[in-house]
Amino acid sequence: MNNRYIAIAIAALAASGCAWAQSADDLLSQGREAFMNYEFDKASRLYAQAKKKVRKSDEYYADKHEAFNRQLMNARNFLERVEQIAVIDSLTVPRNDFFKSYRLPQSAGSLGDKSALPPKADGADVNYVFTNEGEDYKIWAQPDTTGYMHLVESIRMTDGNWGTPTPAGDNLSEESDAIFPFMMADGVTLYYASNNEDESIGGYDIMVATRDAADGSFLQPSNLGFPYNSPFDDYLLAIDELNGVGWWATDRNQLDDELTVYVFVTNDLRKNYPVDEEDIIGFARIDDYIATQPEDADYDELLATIRAIDPTVQKRKSEFDFPAPGGKIYHNYEELPNMASRATMRKYVAAEADLSDAKKALGELRRKYAESRSQSLGSKIEQAETLIDTKREEVKRLRNEVYKSLAR
Repeated sequence: MNNRYIAIAIAALAASGCAWAQSADDLLSQGREAFMNYEFDKASRLYAQAKKKVRKSDEYYADKHEAFNRQLMNARNFLERVEQIAVIDSLTVPRNDFFKSYRLPQSAGSLGDKSALPPKADGADVNYVFTNEGEDYKIWAQPDTTGYMHLVESIRMTDGNWGTPTPAGDNLSEESDAIFPFMMADGVTLYYASNNEDESIGGYDIMVATRDAADGSFLQPSNLGFPYNSPFDDYLLAIDELNGVGWWATDRNQLDDELTVYVFVTNDLRKNYPVDEEDIIGFARIDDYIATQPEDADYDELLATIRAIDPTVQKRKSEFDFPAPGGKIYHNYEELPNMASRATMRKYVAAEADLSDAKKALGELRRKYAESRSQSLGSKIEQAETLIDTKREEVKRLRNEVYKSLAR
């Protein structure tokens, strides 16, 4: 056979998709496509074929092949323990601010944008902040010195000021991004999304980590697996313990600038599908969320309860009650119009608390004096009364300072 016929035969084989006539790039690409479709056996074969075509010295292909195979191995492992949950609703929402579609009661905390950051916190590249029910704990993601997104947290102190944001834990974002945190009401269980290549199925996966009560650090996080995660990006798992439901968002349905948000009934104890479940792929991928529900299940009442929740009008815990000129009453620092008014209000609140403590101390002295009219107690009462007058004047001065700062 001459060279012309050989060339024609090779071209024909290449056009027909013969594996040996395809490049490593083509095979990896086809394997990746199979993987994204949950065709894990097919993906494995294509990756193996691609590996045979790559020289061992080619680090680019070696790294790419290793990363793809690692994700494939993770997916196969998770396929053996797909959690059995009842998905009761599916929402299509804009990608930007998707978390605002979550309907959580006050007891679950609040999901806010950068306006929920503590005063003086760096808001650059921050688009989401979690705040607990007591409004004394916040956690969010921001870039670290290496450019990766890492989780930072801040606690509000007794004087009303927020502590300096500190990293939540290096092990939550080792050479990867950690975003969209949600802290359970127990203050111990943290959910977040990570694109850690060693742990991920692909893209961002939802992880869970537990805080060590002994030293406050987070233990090694673990991947939630299927059906919460997918070869695509999955974000922000939030739990409503009051109603027994959870929420998470995913772009597995590839809806351009939109995400799918699933609502599901939480399990008291994890229950997985049998490994030999006939439609295990469908449940892992959530091909039909109605199929995840038990027969004759009725979630209408639960859905009505959830849909009636409006996070934007949840009653907030008052940090103080300050009547301002014009009839407006301020209850929270974040309601104040500027940094000066917030700083002065903190001084005023602290001075009022100090005055209240002094009055209680005076009351106790007077009680003791009624039992034993000693000269020493009488002298202490006089000193306490003088101190209270001084503190009362300080409260009055600071109240006027707050008025002035509100008018600026």
